[in-house]
Amino acid sequence: MVLGKVRQFLRFAFMQSTVIRAVKVACVITPILTVFNHTPEIVDLRLGISFWVQVLLTFTVPYCVSTYSSAMASMAAHAEDRRKGNREAVQSHES
Repeated sequence: MVLGKVRQFLRFAFMQSTVIRAVKVACVITPILTVFNHTPEIVDLRLGISFWVQVLLTFTVPYCVSTYSSAMASMAAHAEDRRKGNREAVQSHES
């Protein structure tokens, strides 16, 4: 049962629409977080490799949060459609 839920979560997490949404969210949020967290480095133009590694790591936070929330919402919608017997919607979630 748990393995099935994990597979379902991963299927929804790697759907093209989920990935695109997560990248868009991360592209908006990452610059904001970067300015908040690295203002001294930006002002002093200390933009070495460690700065860019930290920016990349900062990108992963909103990306993961968006992916998680999208996948969980899709799983909930899929479960609701199954409960209601909505075959068309269930098939669209599974494709």
